[in-house]
Amino acid sequence: MKRSPRNRKDAERGAVAVEFALVAPILVALIIAIVEFSNAYNVQVSVTQASREAARTMAITHDTTKATAAGKAGAPSINTSLLSFDFSSATCPAATPPSTASVTVTYTGTSLTGFFGSSLVLKGKGAMQCGG
Repeated sequence: MKRSPRNRKDAERGAVAVEFALVAPILVALIIAIVEFSNAYNVQVSVTQASREAARTMAITHDTTKATAAGKAGAPSINTSLLSFDFSSATCPAATPPSTASVTVTYTGTSLTGFFGSSLVLKGKGAMQCGG
């Protein structure tokens, strides 16, 4: 039995729909992965900047309150209430070999879509020689 051209197009249309149904979830997962990675990378850059600013302020002012405020101001694109600051040295004394003020900033928040897990924990470390 010979098929008419119209029947062949209908059969091909069904094949295209099946192929799309097989490929679409992979493409959607790829797009979600790109969005999640770019968001996590953006937050990581902000956390690192916050740690640098906090370390710089700590090295100059020797005040953890000012350093924490400077660190939060250094990361305006993220929710700064999710940041925690850990100062390795509460004071920055003048020593014969110059000491270093170092700060570790931890961001504990949620991922953007929750596709690969709901929690997002990122750390940034900044160090600055005391006295500037």
